[in-house]
Amino acid sequence: MKASEEKKVAFFGKITAGIAHEMKNVLAIIRESSGLMEDIMSLSPEALISYQEKFKNSLSKIKDQIDRGVELTDRLNKFAHSSDETIAKIDLNEIVEQLITLSQRFARLKNVVLKTDPRQRSDQPVIIETFPVQLQMALFACIDSCLNVIPSGSEIFIRSHKKGEKYAVHVACEGNISSPTDLARHILTSDQWPELEGIVASLGGSVELDSSGPGIWLFLSKE
Repeated sequence: MKASEEKKVAFFGKITAGIAHEMKNVLAIIRESSGLMEDIMSLSPEALISYQEKFKNSLSKIKDQIDRGVELTDRLNKFAHSSDETIAKIDLNEIVEQLITLSQRFARLKNVVLKTDPRQRSDQPVIIETFPVQLQMALFACIDSCLNVIPSGSEIFIRSHKKGEKYAVHVACEGNISSPTDLARHILTSDQWPELEGIVASLGGSVELDSSGPGIWLFLSKE
C-alpha cells in the first residue's frame, strides 16, 4: 500500500473511532435517562404525578441525544461517501461544517471550543471542484495542528473565504494565547506541518500561517 493510501486509511480510522466514541456517549445518556424513568414508574402510579418534572427533563435529554445521534450518523455517512469520487464538486461551507462536527471529540478532549465563525458566517454555498478526501484531511490537519499547541480553554474558529481568485479556509485560534509568535513557531516546526503542506500541495493549493494573528490559511484552487 502506498504511503498516501496508508494516510487516508489512518485518517478514516481516526475520524470513525472518534464518532464511535461520540455515539457511545449518546447511547449512555439515553440509557441513563430512560433508566431513571423506569425507576420512577416502578415506584407507584402516583409517582408519575409527583415526578413529572424529572420525566420532562429525562425526555428532553433523550430527545436532544437522539437529535445529536442523527446528526452524527448523517455526517459520518456523508464522510464515508466522500471517497466515492476522486474529484467532485463540493460545497466548501458544508465540508467545513462536517469536519467541525466530526472533530468535536478531539477538541473537547483538549478543552477547546471548535466552531464556525458566527461573525462572518454565510449561508451561500461555496462550490469548488477538488479532491474531497484530501481536502478533509487538510482541514483536519489544520485543526489538529492548532489543538496540539493552543492552551486549554481556547477557541478555534473556522470559515471559508474568497481571497482574490482563490477560495480559502481560515482556521483562527483565540483565547488565552500569551505569545502568538511562539504559537506560530510551534505549528511551523511541528512534525505535522510538512505533512499538511504535502496534502495541500496535492490539492493544487498552499498553506500559510496567519500573519495577523495565531491561525492557519488554507488556500485552494479556483471555483
